[in-house]
Amino acid sequence: MRTLFSVGLLTLGSLASAEIVRIPGTNVYYSRSFDAMTDQNQSRIFVTEVNDTAAETMMIFYCRSGRIDAFLDTKNVLLSDDQLDTGKGPNLMYRVDSQQAKTIPTQGTLVDDEPDATALAFDIARDDIVFAAFKNASSKIVMRVLRREASSLDYTFSTRGFKDALRAVNNCQ
Repeated sequence: MRTLFSVGLLTLGSLASAEIVRIPGTNVYYSRSFDAMTDQNQSRIFVTEVNDTAAETMMIFYCRSGRIDAFLDTKNVLLSDDQLDTGKGPNLMYRVDSQQAKTIPTQGTLVDDEPDATALAFDIARDDIVFAAFKNASSKIVMRVLRREASSLDYTFSTRGFKDALRAVNNCQ
């Protein structure tokens, strides 16, 4: 399982903090951060789900060692008890703009060393796929979490402002 830092558990109120900047007129936020000893970029980009006015469902992109780790953090339970035990998450379908939908596997996450049933991570190769989808989309990404023991959940993310946030965090370099 991948570790999702507690900062992913945000609400709209905490997104308004001084360190987190909103791209005006969008659902995209970013926070610039660099390691004091190594100068490595540790910035983050948050894309909140368009129908979630409390900002409890979002895609989070962490800059880590010159690459990006992607997480889906939600207000909904996404993993069954069995999946929490094994760390193997449900499949996730995603559609970029009006392109054909694609399906990728996910994995569970840990927050404070405990499994988190409300968040999904991707392996390194799929982090790159999800990141590229957000970077290349002209308007939106629709995601469907194919939960094992419950109905599927759909989330829509507007990508307007994503490229601006990426530039603001030095393209994670």
